[in-house]
Amino acid sequence: MKKSLLILAMLLPLSLFSAEMDANGIVTKESHVDVKTTIDRIEMMVKKKGLTFFNRINHKENAKNASGPDLDDAELIIFGNPKAGLKLMTKDPMAGLDLPLKMLAYKAKDGKVYLSYRDVKFYEKIYNLENCKMQNKMSKLLDKLSQKAVK
Repeated sequence: MKKSLLILAMLLPLSLFSAEMDANGIVTKESHVDVKTTIDRIEMMVKKKGLTFFNRINHKENAKNASGPDLDDAELIIFGNPKAGLKLMTKDPMAGLDLPLKMLAYKAKDGKVYLSYRDVKFYEKIYNLENCKMQNKMSKLLDKLSQKAVK
C-alpha cells in the first residue's frame, strides 16, 4: 500500500494534497474527545456559520435498531452551503455524488476516536472542475471545522 501511495504522490501535483490526505482524498484526524462531542461541535459550528444542516446519522444506533452486530461509536454529519455546491455542480453534475459535505467521527479498533472526510480539493481528480476555485474554499472550511472539533 505504501508503494502505491508513493507512486500516486509522484504522479499528482504536490499542491493538490494536504499532508493528511490519503490516496482517496480522505483526511483523518485524531479526536481528543468522544464521537458524540466531536459531531456535536461540528453541528454547532455549522449552524453558527449559517450553513445548512441536513442530517446526523448514528451508525451504532442504526445497527442496534436493525438487530445487527454491535458497532463501535460512529456518527456521520451531513451539511453544506447549497450556493457553494451549486458552483461545483454547474461545472460537473456528478460532483453531487460527494455533496452535500460529510464528516464521520468514529471509534477505531485501536480505541481512539477519529474524524474523517473527503477533502474537496480531491474532487479535481474525480470531477471536471476546471477553473473552479470553490473547492479550495470548501476545503479550508472543512479543515477549520475539523481542527476545532477534534481539540
